[in-house]
Amino acid sequence: MRRVMQGDGISPMTARVFDSHEPTLVLDGESLEVVAVNPPLANLVGRPLAELLGQVPDFLRAEDSGARHWERTRQASLVKPNGAVQAVEVTCLYVEKGPPRRVVLRLTALDANGTPNNAPLHNRHQALHRAHRELLSAYNRLELLNDELENKNRQLQEVYRRLSYASKMAAVGELTAGATHGINNPLAAAVSAVRTLDRLCQQCPDELREQMMATCRRADRALERIERIVADLRRLAQAGTRRGDLKVVDLGQEIRLALELISHKLEDIDLKLALPEGLTVRVCPDEFNQVIMNLADNAAAAMDGHGHLTIRALLEGGKLRLEIEDDGPGVPPDMTQRIFEPFFSTKEPGRGTGIGLAVARGIIEGYAGTLYLEQEHGPGCKFVIELPAEVVRERPSENTGG
Repeated sequence: MRRVMQGDGISPMTARVFDSHEPTLVLDGESLEVVAVNPPLANLVGRPLAELLGQVPDFLRAEDSGARHWERTRQASLVKPNGAVQAVEVTCLYVEKGPPRRVVLRLTALDANGTPNNAPLHNRHQALHRAHRELLSAYNRLELLNDELENKNRQLQEVYRRLSYASKMAAVGELTAGATHGINNPLAAAVSAVRTLDRLCQQCPDELREQMMATCRRADRALERIERIVADLRRLAQAGTRRGDLKVVDLGQEIRLALELISHKLEDIDLKLALPEGLTVRVCPDEFNQVIMNLADNAAAAMDGHGHLTIRALLEGGKLRLEIEDDGPGVPPDMTQRIFEPFFSTKEPGRGTGIGLAVARGIIEGYAGTLYLEQEHGPGCKFVIELPAEVVRERPSENTGG
């Protein structure tokens, strides 16, 4: 089928539309001039193809110029060269965004009753158009359902992770509770014996005294190490069991108190605090301080006592986001999923038991919060604590007005 076009601003899709047997024309969206017509339209109008190009159809309105949205259908009358009047239905198939903007119209001849002369074809076209709209609507609903399904799946995975972690911690807790109970009595006896030996050393001859006292000091340090491990195991066994009453405390004060307790480890650390005034949390103070001390201590150890440590608090939709960030070497990518496992440690042997983060996460989850590692590529490490709105309180500022 031959078609006539002016310029080359016709899309391939519009070119295919012209190959149909229905009267079709394309307008410039701004000037409303005809830029393309097909033979069926020329036959309907009763004018040559070339004569129609560049003309503005009589059935258009001034407000159509530059319009982004055209009404779906409108009725109009065409006056043929012989004076005959032909009623038509003008259907806007679509508007191309451009540039240039093109409007594709299809004209359907109507009989005296206002019924399309090609009613079967017209009805089929209308049915296809309705089916297309229904299909598009179904597709949009399917996309929404898919988004909801993905969100539910993420929530389910998080619940599964928490249940799995809680189950593992419960099993480890039972094991460590029995182990610490069995170790405590002989450990206490060994500590007492070393202290007794240390006192008896004072009665030894000079040539033996220094040697005996050095041996006692080494034994005492080893026993202190065992005591710390037992204390860590006891804390792990008690993870999830609150060791004190909940209190509403000032967030900034509690964080500063926790840092003061390990200040000897932070002497050469450039510490920056960004904590909003008047922000309180409802927690067990001892537990919360333990979490802050553990994260700050880990950061100092990762930086080998020298570096920058930033602790900042943010309120996001009523929830608290607490960030503990250092500029140390970071956690290797293959270890990021394991650092919260009990007894897993990235520290050198003898410098950590791998219990601190497991206990800290258990404490935070006891407040319906989360503790996780947020690490980007490159050096540095950022641990994030998120606490729900019911744990966070904003203390109203005092009214200083008269």
